[in-house]
Amino acid sequence: MMSVIGKLRQYRLEPKVRDQRQFYSRDWSPMEIRDWQLDAFNAQWESIRRDVPYFARLSRERDLPEQFESWSQFRAKMPVIDRKTVQQHRNALKNPTHSPDFQRVTGGSTAEPVQIPAWSSERKYERQNFWYARDWYDISPADCLFLLWGHSHIFGEGFRGWWNKVKRRVKDRLLGYYRANAYNLSDDALQQAGSKLVQTRPDYVLGYSKALDQLAQVNANRRDEFHRLKLKAVIATAESFPRPDSAELIRDVFGAPVAMEYGTVETGPIAHQAPDGDFRIFWRHFKIEGEQTNLLDGAYEIYVTSLYPRCFPLVRYRIGDMIPENPSAEDFDQTLPSIVGRCNDYVELSGGDRVHSEAFTHVVKDIEEIQAYQVHQTDAGEIEMYYVSGKDKKLESRKEEKIRRRLSRVDPELERIEMNAVHELDQTPAGKTKRIVRE
Repeated sequence: MMSVIGKLRQYRLEPKVRDQRQFYSRDWSPMEIRDWQLDAFNAQWESIRRDVPYFARLSRERDLPEQFESWSQFRAKMPVIDRKTVQQHRNALKNPTHSPDFQRVTGGSTAEPVQIPAWSSERKYERQNFWYARDWYDISPADCLFLLWGHSHIFGEGFRGWWNKVKRRVKDRLLGYYRANAYNLSDDALQQAGSKLVQTRPDYVLGYSKALDQLAQVNANRRDEFHRLKLKAVIATAESFPRPDSAELIRDVFGAPVAMEYGTVETGPIAHQAPDGDFRIFWRHFKIEGEQTNLLDGAYEIYVTSLYPRCFPLVRYRIGDMIPENPSAEDFDQTLPSIVGRCNDYVELSGGDRVHSEAFTHVVKDIEEIQAYQVHQTDAGEIEMYYVSGKDKKLESRKEEKIRRRLSRVDPELERIEMNAVHELDQTPAGKTKRIVRE
């Protein structure tokens, strides 16, 4: 059954991949790319300024043009939108002409939870991008996948929670997906994941970057077994690698090319690392701008503008990541040698087991009162969660208990976590909010 489902899926998606391949195969000059993107944005801007309340008001207040003549005019007149803006104006930033089909919910690497409404039609652009990129590694939609991933569905409760778990298992079975829990980074759990990898014999692996690094370290003695799997690629996502030699270690242990998928929950995939090592931006669907920052010499903070229909249009949206080149330069060719992103961290439990920071993100992401959170670990090993709530006060006890109950499913020790409401969270000297703070 799995092979039939896989072939049907490949048959359905192959035309979209072929269309993407043909589009990018043209010899585009940087100027032609910018002109094409401007036309694509202006086509979206017509409905955005008319239908989306926030931008309709902004157009009146700032006398924004019906069509932008250049990207320089766009940058001069259009303000940057950050996560705080999204939290404050979420309803006004969505297109009310069609009801949303689902919510994009993320804590993101800045630990500021955001809920963004979305249409199901947006998924086709995401699928087109990441399957196009995976095709560079001869990966098809029919291939079997091993996921080292967070299991946010385990936090559901009642009938709905049970049903989500059942659906997840059935979908994975039909698609040929095998999952290992990336929240638990203990040696025992990672050794079990290594055994499952050998047993299931997938075509490729995808997981959180830090979790893949830990998986490779713990299973280095199984190098020969992993090599015999002849994996097409190991794809890292959700965060930067924790060490400079992480990719080299993973490549050596698994015997396969290592690629980084870059994007956010709000955007979907924005870029992907190609076999030559460079990141190729999906510029057909996203316009990337950059502004030099004093956070890191030679780095540019990036703003993202979506170029396709979205329930929640992204216009100069600050995602909080940096890149080493100026994407607004005239000769920018939509490739990057690297992404200067931010790496997630983990907490270490009393017995030495490690818990990935994504576990905390998935636990609190649908608690609407929490605007931002941070987990502190002291030298003595004590773990505390600090959060900023909408009303600047402590959560109701039942909601704190709900968070602790969810955390206990990751590890029983986390059920005792202390939770504290604060006015603001600790920040780095660069003004960033880390998810994990070691005191």
